[in-house]
Amino acid sequence: MFVLNALQDVKRLDLRGFTPPVQFLERFSDAIGVEVWCKRDDIGSVGLAGNKVRKLEVELAHALAIGATHLVAEGSRLSNATRAVAAASAALGLECTLILSHEEPHEPVGNLMLDGLLGANLRFVGDVSWLELSKHAESVVAELEYKGERVYRLPIGCASERSCLGFALAYAEVREQMLAKGKSLGSIIHASSSGGTHAGLALGKKIFSDNTEILGVVVAENVYEDVAGTYLSYANGAAKIIGTEIELQRDDINLTHDYLGEGYGLPSKGVYKAIDILASQEGLLVDPVYSGKAVAAIVDLASKKELKGPVVFWHTGGYHALFDPRYAKKVWGAIDRLASVQL
Repeated sequence: MFVLNALQDVKRLDLRGFTPPVQFLERFSDAIGVEVWCKRDDIGSVGLAGNKVRKLEVELAHALAIGATHLVAEGSRLSNATRAVAAASAALGLECTLILSHEEPHEPVGNLMLDGLLGANLRFVGDVSWLELSKHAESVVAELEYKGERVYRLPIGCASERSCLGFALAYAEVREQMLAKGKSLGSIIHASSSGGTHAGLALGKKIFSDNTEILGVVVAENVYEDVAGTYLSYANGAAKIIGTEIELQRDDINLTHDYLGEGYGLPSKGVYKAIDILASQEGLLVDPVYSGKAVAAIVDLASKKELKGPVVFWHTGGYHALFDPRYAKKVWGAIDRLASVQL
């Protein structure tokens, strides 16, 4: 009881405006032969939502408490995290600078267009590694602090010990929602890169001593030297923040790289088929960079009879990449009924 009370007492903002529902995907379930529900973190009241908003609710409550005036975040031009930071900054009246890998594109599309629309200052640093990107962010923080700003830097994916408490709370939320529908939590499957979502869900499961299988579908390579170890450190650090002696072990972190494909933002086997099935059967959109790879895992694992149901697909958001010409043409070309249409 102490641990649950400590978790519920975590200081956080309300950036979503309401509690996202858990939705039964009846036609999709029939199509793949496994009972699947969807936790709709793709909807919310700020900046087209997504899983990063839950992290920011906790992280930015702390930032405001210590008097931050300027947020700095880093990521790729496709990043859902940087877009969420830009949206939250606008909602809270804070300045925002985003450090983005890749060169500045000829056309602002997807999340990049939203970053600018939301008022963020954009700095492109070329095709650099995650480590180099972090060094660029450090330099920008020093520059802004020299100018008198009180900077709060958000790490890649907004993943940290503090922010993953947002997803420990989210585990409690979806658990209660499923129980209210007379359902248990058999499996939770989600797209995973920086690790805050996975670490928080794993901590939530540990707090409740549940048998839920939580599977993180890795969608980005080389974010950390030791991916599972970093996720574990986030979860255990979060447990210490709320004053509990709960300690997760390495086998509490369940990841698969089987659906990464050619790398971050690059094709993976089955992703376009998965996007098609979910859209045509449920009217629900996922993208090929993040959430689509998690749906591809669900479809594949269902075909192999390797899923423990009921399955909750945690929709982490990010459908905006569908509108990027780089992906839109591939999605169109991969779906037979669309590819035959002459534009």
